[in-house]
Amino acid sequence: MSYRTLEVELADGRVQASGQERLPAKARALLTILDESASPGQPGATLSLGVLMKESRGSGSGQHTDLSMNKKHLADFGR
Repeated sequence: MSYRTLEVELADGRVQASGQERLPAKARALLTILDESASPGQPGATLSLGVLMKESRGSGSGQHTDLSMNKKHLADFGR
């Protein structure tokens, strides 16, 4: 199964693509309704995960490194 995300506009219960892409003649879709009045920084706007989890952040004081940079860690990846 593959997924494709398109920006659309709803008007009078009809769906129209916002950009240059054409909608398929027949398809199944998931619909997310965005609140037009909310924009980043306004009350009611969606906050980033970093902002929401600020109090939960750990403090490693530089002791921890990124595992993706450790070649030894990736030596047996996919085996």
